[in-house]
Amino acid sequence: MTAARAERPAGILRFFVVPGAVIAANTAALLGVASVVLAVPVLAGCSRALGDLGAHGDEAFRSVLRHARRTWRRDLPVTVLLWLVLVAVAGNVLALPALAPGVRTFAVGMLVPLGWVVIAWLSAYVVLAARTGAERGDLVLGATSRLLRSPGRALLAPLAVIALSPLWLLAPLTIAGGLAVPPFLLRGLWGAGPGDDAGSDGGPADARPADGAVAASDAAPSDRA
Repeated sequence: MTAARAERPAGILRFFVVPGAVIAANTAALLGVASVVLAVPVLAGCSRALGDLGAHGDEAFRSVLRHARRTWRRDLPVTVLLWLVLVAVAGNVLALPALAPGVRTFAVGMLVPLGWVVIAWLSAYVVLAARTGAERGDLVLGATSRLLRSPGRALLAPLAVIALSPLWLLAPLTIAGGLAVPPFLLRGLWGAGPGDDAGSDGGPADARPADGAVAASDAAPSDRA
């Protein structure tokens, strides 16, 4: 009886791990997006932290910020591309209604496929950018390869972004978890393959050795961050 009672608080605490991690990661993401230059790194950090709650659940806020600190220079060109896409989308929404019907149809027919591909590629890059030790060129090639190898997922990714838009457009949802949840769900869509989270972010979660970690590191030294 005593042992059972002693285990109850741990069970209750485990119940709050997921919402607590989402809120913590989302708070870090809000700070990162507000800084402009950390937009892609904090989104990738949310994917990393929420994708491995066993390692990062109890320190999701710091884990996301550490990831952003280590990768913001690597991901800066993609962050600029992300903001350019958002500005272009907003500009088109404002400009297209003012065009003549025939011109508007032509413009939509030209811009939608291009925007679709770019958004799908950005979503794949964010998922892969959870790897702190990867080079930018490897991530660019990896995201491009996923689009070519998985056209179905490339078609669904922008639909998922549109479906999740209330999370990051409605202020109450955005504050609660609207920036942290979409990268995690896109991770599930694209699939986090082996090594997608390789590389330490320097935090205590990464310092805890897993079973067989020594053997794995000996077998594949190139995967160490």
